[in-house]
Amino acid sequence: MNNALEYHVASFIAHAKPEHSSMLAKAISEIEGAEIHAISPEGKIVFTIEADTQRHIANRVEHIQYRDELLSLSPVYHQFLNEEQLH
Repeated sequence: MNNALEYHVASFIAHAKPEHSSMLAKAISEIEGAEIHAISPEGKIVFTIEADTQRHIANRVEHIQYRDELLSLSPVYHQFLNEEQLH
């Protein structure tokens, strides 16, 4: 088992029904490591999630991907740094 230190950050665009974008934004903001960067009037929410593994990011995204307010969820970017790159 690899115990090396890792750092992952992934960005996403969630498209919510405009009348429910605030509910979806609240759900995203409650995810550990999540940060919302922008919300458009059309219901698009740009956010990132930081975690120590890719699996943790995937598990956290599962908290919103089946919500009724969500029309679509698109991954945009994923960066991974290992222990050597962090120092």
